[in-house]
Amino acid sequence: MSKAIAEQSNSLSIFWLKKHDYLNKNYNRNIGGIKWTNEMSGNENSIGFVILRDNFGTTEEKTYIELRYSWGEEKEYMNYKVQLTTTPCNYGKNRYWFICPLTKNEKYCGRRVGVLYKIGKWFGCRHCGEIAYNSQMQSEKYKGFVSIPDIERAEEKVKRYYYKGKPTRKYRKVMKLNEKFEDGLLKSYSRLVGLKK
Repeated sequence: MSKAIAEQSNSLSIFWLKKHDYLNKNYNRNIGGIKWTNEMSGNENSIGFVILRDNFGTTEEKTYIELRYSWGEEKEYMNYKVQLTTTPCNYGKNRYWFICPLTKNEKYCGRRVGVLYKIGKWFGCRHCGEIAYNSQMQSEKYKGFVSIPDIERAEEKVKRYYYKGKPTRKYRKVMKLNEKFEDGLLKSYSRLVGLKK
C-alpha cells in the first residue's frame, strides 16, 4: 500500500501554533484558524481551533486544542479536543506536543507528536495515517534527514536531563537533533518562499 506524503497532507503543527503565539501561558483561552490550499486543484480547506486550559493557573492545569471544522460533501460538523503535553526544553522552558487522539483496531494511539495530519475526517499522527515524509521515499543520497520520531526516540532514552548543572550526553543528543530538525525546517521554508517569488 502506498503511503501518503506528509508534505502534501493538510497538517497542524505545534511549531506553527507556538510561532503565532497561540500557546501563550498567560491566556486560558486562545482562538484561531488555519487554511490550506491544494496547489493542484485549487481547493481550500480550513479549520478553526480553540486552545483551552482546564484548571487554569493550578498544578492540575491541562491544555487542549479543540478542533472545529466541517468534513465531506454533506459538511458533517466536527468538534473534538486533542490533549497537549509538555517536555522540558533548553534554558528551563517547555516544549508542547500533541497527544494523538486516534484509535486503531480499538487501541488508543496516544503518541506524543509535533504535527497532526488530516486522516479522513479526523486529525492524527502520521503513524496512524500511514503518512511518510518525502525524504523517506527518496534515495540514499538524502539520508541525514531528522524527523520528529527520531527526536522522540532519542528523548525516550533520556533518564536525566542535567548532571552537575550540565546537560547529560543523551540529552545533548536530543538537543542536537532538535537543532538539526529546526535547521531543516528553516531551509525547507526558505526554499518554499524562494519558489513562490
